[in-house]
Amino acid sequence: MLIRFTVENFLSFKDEVEFSMVAGRPRKHPDHILPRKSKRDLRILKTAVIYGANASGKSNLIKAMSFARNLIVEGRSEGQYIPVSPFRFDTAYNDKPSKFQFEIKCSTASYVYGFEVDSRRVHSEWLYEIHTSRHDLIFERRTDSEDNVTLEPESLGVTIDKRTGFIPYLLDTVQSNQLFLKHGVANRVSHFYDIYDWFRKSLVLIYPDTRLSVGFGIMFKNNQDYKRRFRNIISSFDLGFSDIDLPETDLESEWRLPPEVREYVIQKIKELPRESGGNVAAYIEDLNIYIEVDKNDDVRAYKFETIHNVVGQRSPARMELTDESDGTRRVFDLVPALISLLSDDRERVCVIDELDRRLHANLSHKIIELFLAKSEQLSSQLIVTTHELQLLDLDLLRRDEVWFIEKNARGSSTAFSLEEFHPRYDKDIRKSYLQGRFGAIPLLPSRRSLELRQ
Repeated sequence: MLIRFTVENFLSFKDEVEFSMVAGRPRKHPDHILPRKSKRDLRILKTAVIYGANASGKSNLIKAMSFARNLIVEGRSEGQYIPVSPFRFDTAYNDKPSKFQFEIKCSTASYVYGFEVDSRRVHSEWLYEIHTSRHDLIFERRTDSEDNVTLEPESLGVTIDKRTGFIPYLLDTVQSNQLFLKHGVANRVSHFYDIYDWFRKSLVLIYPDTRLSVGFGIMFKNNQDYKRRFRNIISSFDLGFSDIDLPETDLESEWRLPPEVREYVIQKIKELPRESGGNVAAYIEDLNIYIEVDKNDDVRAYKFETIHNVVGQRSPARMELTDESDGTRRVFDLVPALISLLSDDRERVCVIDELDRRLHANLSHKIIELFLAKSEQLSSQLIVTTHELQLLDLDLLRRDEVWFIEKNARGSSTAFSLEEFHPRYDKDIRKSYLQGRFGAIPLLPSRRSLELRQ
């Protein structure tokens, strides 16, 4: 689970900004707190909904998480620059490193992990294990201006790996542009596995242009329980069709794929890494074609279809997913994340940028409502950015689940919670927000001032 995220000197975040999932004082909606194993455990929220004007920095917060996650999971090759974007509207910050820090709980332990980077090197990196009354240092790494890497404590090898001389080996081989955590995982430091896997598997980021992945087709085709869950969620959104299907289709008859293009696509799919069963697959979104190649190199193609009842006709009509509305396709893009959040096999932290993109207000509300209703005993979290005012509802959310991001006249973003304003639960917070009482709204000129400027 995510406890806190901190960012500094990245995109519109000039000074250090902390986003927290730690519950505040409100006692309303106690079921919105993640399950705790003891009274000493922090009270962590399941949900956060983030508001702000256009260009306020909402998406930049998600981009900061995404940048940090990608650097942790993918790393950098020797000599590659780090694609960091420091704050641009103060020249004093051009040469300062950008800072990212996560406080997380994974498996049975909690950690603080963070780093400072510029385009050339990882200046510093740290990992602590959090206990009730103390933080235990696991490692702290520093890189000097000559690209020499040092590590504290020097006895780290004894703590996390019994092989004599292993840590000096890691220090000699880690590059100045590489994170020590990623380098350790690559060299089988098992102590780092849970932390690394939290970023690789548990933290899921969805953007406005995120589309269905090939993994969705595999699960829908081969996993009956997954198909049932998908159909159940889709049916609750009243999208105008009665069912969905993934029937096989004749790839050679697909006129949008000329023979030479079809052969090229199939060859590229065959070159992809094989699954354990020897199969490999790809989804061509623009054509709504899911192509699977088995271990014998036999090729099969499938298309997602929606099934509609037709008045006066016994058999239903079928439509390709590409013929449905943008809003319907957006729901299809989001449902796999909901299924993942509501599965009990592994905790997930799903972050959705612009939840309301192409969705009716009632659908955005339904997604939050559905997650909160079905995740009571699960350790999953849903964090979204939005402009949708229907979510500003204290019957749906707690005060500490509502966040605002605001940018000042100097282009610097800050983040703060509705809890800081202590509004009464019977107050119309939508009206108060639109009146500017919480900030984080666009400051638009009056009609009179517009007339004077003409």
